[in-house]
Amino acid sequence: MRRLLPLLLSAVLPLLSLATHNRAGEIIVCKLNSDPFDFTYEALIITHTKTSAPADRPELVLDWGDGEIDTIPRESITPIPGLDAQRNVYRGFHVYAGPGVFTLQMDDQNRNGGVLNIPNSVAQSFCIRTQLVISAQTGHNCSVRFQNSPLQDACFQQPWIHNSVAYDPDGDSLSYEPVVCRGLNCDPITGYDYPDGVFPGANNNYDIDPVTGTITWDSPQATGEYNIAFRVYEWRRVGSGTWVNVGWVTRDMQVTVVPCSNQPPEIADVADTCVEAGTFLTFPVQASDPDAGQNVTLNALGQPFLVGSSPASFTSPNPGNPVTGIFNWNTNCSHVRLQPYQVVFNATDNGQPVQLQDYSTMNITVVGPAPENPSATPSGTQIDLQWDASICSNVTGYAIYRRSGFYGFVPGPCETGVPGYTGYQFIGSTSGLNSTTYSDDQGLIIGNEYCYMVVALFPDGAESYASVEFCAILDRQVPVITHVSVGETDPATGIDTVRWSNAYDLDTVARPGPYQFRLYRGNGFNTAGTLIYTSPTHPFLAHPDTSFLDTGLDTESGPHAYRVELLGDDGNDLIGSASVASSVFIVPDPDDEQITLDIQHNTPWVNTTYEVFRFDGVQFVLIGTSTTPTYTDTGLVNGQEYCYYVKTIGAYSNPDIVAPLINFSQEVCAVPVDLTPPCPPTLELVNDCEEPLNMLTWNNPNNSCADDTWQYNIWFTDSLGGEYVLIATLNSAEDTTFTHVNGSSVAGCYAVTAIDTVGNESAFSNEVCGDNCPEYELPNVFTPNNDGRNDTFRPFPYRGVNRIDLQVFNRWGQVVFTTEDPDIGWNGTHRDTNEPVPDGVYFYVCRVFEERLAGEQLRELTGSVTILGSGSGPVN
Repeated sequence: MRRLLPLLLSAVLPLLSLATHNRAGEIIVCKLNSDPFDFTYEALIITHTKTSAPADRPELVLDWGDGEIDTIPRESITPIPGLDAQRNVYRGFHVYAGPGVFTLQMDDQNRNGGVLNIPNSVAQSFCIRTQLVISAQTGHNCSVRFQNSPLQDACFQQPWIHNSVAYDPDGDSLSYEPVVCRGLNCDPITGYDYPDGVFPGANNNYDIDPVTGTITWDSPQATGEYNIAFRVYEWRRVGSGTWVNVGWVTRDMQVTVVPCSNQPPEIADVADTCVEAGTFLTFPVQASDPDAGQNVTLNALGQPFLVGSSPASFTSPNPGNPVTGIFNWNTNCSHVRLQPYQVVFNATDNGQPVQLQDYSTMNITVVGPAPENPSATPSGTQIDLQWDASICSNVTGYAIYRRSGFYGFVPGPCETGVPGYTGYQFIGSTSGLNSTTYSDDQGLIIGNEYCYMVVALFPDGAESYASVEFCAILDRQVPVITHVSVGETDPATGIDTVRWSNAYDLDTVARPGPYQFRLYRGNGFNTAGTLIYTSPTHPFLAHPDTSFLDTGLDTESGPHAYRVELLGDDGNDLIGSASVASSVFIVPDPDDEQITLDIQHNTPWVNTTYEVFRFDGVQFVLIGTSTTPTYTDTGLVNGQEYCYYVKTIGAYSNPDIVAPLINFSQEVCAVPVDLTPPCPPTLELVNDCEEPLNMLTWNNPNNSCADDTWQYNIWFTDSLGGEYVLIATLNSAEDTTFTHVNGSSVAGCYAVTAIDTVGNESAFSNEVCGDNCPEYELPNVFTPNNDGRNDTFRPFPYRGVNRIDLQVFNRWGQVVFTTEDPDIGWNGTHRDTNEPVPDGVYFYVCRVFEERLAGEQLRELTGSVTILGSGSGPVN
């Protein structure tokens, strides 16, 4: 076998010497047709190789990721002028059995020798991989492809900037990350370094922008060849907006760094923009070079230049310094999509021997135009909406949004759809370009103005700009409650006052009188089913009897809800009912030196102001105002009673209804009490393995967020994720240190809680953890001659070891001693005979089980120990 090894190497090395041709590569995969039940896919293997290299590949082997492997022929070679390089395209076809996740890969046994960031690179193969996801959720897929060549050299100690200009034909969102190059059997290459790992330092940084894909290496610190790889992920929006990964493509490429004094050009930043479809977009782009006398060539790449309808153009004059190019794009409806279009501008100087480059990316979002000429028309108890069909034939439907009252929304240039801050809520949608009507009958309340906006929807989930706001008010054909106010707070003799406004828009010819009202009441906020009052009849609609004093109530324990019905034809025609309105009920929440009032109600109008009154011993006085239904009264004395009521001020959005609407809550009293615990301390740990000792220190909450902390609880667990147990309580707010050791172990996690004078305990502090620093070493010689010195085989002083599994072997591989005791204490006798073993060298395997924070961990020691002076027979 030893004699065969040089022969094998001599046979392999000539092959490896040919391994100098691959410079870059990727695999592109795409479905061939739109039939969802056809799983035929096309794959392109694209490689860039060195033309003058003796190695060449007229065909490559492709693993389709489903157990099938094919030999793929090369269909084209494109020479790249001036670079001793060529672009090779290999095309293959495959039918998958159905949905699944498939990793396609190509492994070619030709990676360049002498690559600085790959150990023994000549022995590594060149592997590229792509993942294809086919699923019922996301459908079929066409993978990412690249517009920019991967062949770009670098200058020694000058920034190297590159962008692959990736785009996705399906419009999927893209993200980028650097990955380790793969070698033999497509495994990650052991010992691979990213380029900044070669002579690392503050002046050597390599990264890739996860959003734009721009790779920056600032700056190479050694000349030579480097291999890099990056992965581009595709993300597709499904359902209600969840983003799902639908595959990725890895590009592997070579960068050659050579000595030169050139500096790279610079492109002036270009801001992202959004435009409405149909807009002609034009803007200048400028680049310059810091090296006097150099000229810059300015180009642009990106999907806007590839669209089938009205592609973009970029006009750049002859090379100059500076140089200005003009981007032009006459957008149309076919360009509307959820994802922005990325445009990459490239500036290249004419330096020698390397032409350095700069890249600048910007995004263009093409937005669908807003639906036009919307209208809202009241129709009984519903509002009918209508608008013009979108000018974009690719619209799939419309979304309708509503709010009570006008907002005044003016969308920003990139603000599509209807943002939530406007108060508008989605109420429905239509399907189809010409589905331009919608009837809203969902929870409309007579007395309010309802405003709407409509948004056009596109196939990939993109939304147009919102239409203008358009509003309508339902005709007042039923009564409208305007007043439910507590007049007396009492558990038995409480009083509510109820008032309502008449149905002034009622068609009295169709619904003649005489007219009367019926008033209903219920407990709580939402239902009113008990008839409590029937008014006399009146011949005219302007019935004067529109209020009622409701007495004998329990207004202390809860609210009451009311509803009014209007009847015509002398009580024989139920015309309709007002929406339910409740009284205002406040619930106090006492805490430390404060009381929070929760102001509860259910009204068909909108309350905008809440005035809070507190009893001062003589009368109720105004102490504050809130615009939300909650109010916190602070600076109170614990144990003292405070009493309150609230005045609400609101209105319907119909300006014809009387306003403001003023109502009062019940009176309520509460006593503040300290229910607020101190804030959690901030904990620090000094983990001392040598002592061994753990020292905890933390801050006193009385110095920041509390004033009555007086005690601390110390909590401990001996493992990550373990259950905490209380190990100590300190009875002084100033006592903020604690030392602890768990036997001889310092592995464990700690937390501290602070406790105030009434027993409120804080949440746990931050968790801090310490770990053991296990040490266990064995000597290489001992002398079992009973002279009292070095008579046994035992470890040097050790720590953090639970147990061991030691086996000692003689030269013939026979076990002569075993133990699980970490102290060992072997006196040099054979385990079977208890007789001294011969002097000589013995070999051991020692499995050491160390006590660590994450649990028991195994470390294996192997070595030899020499026995001298045993007084036994021949030497081992």
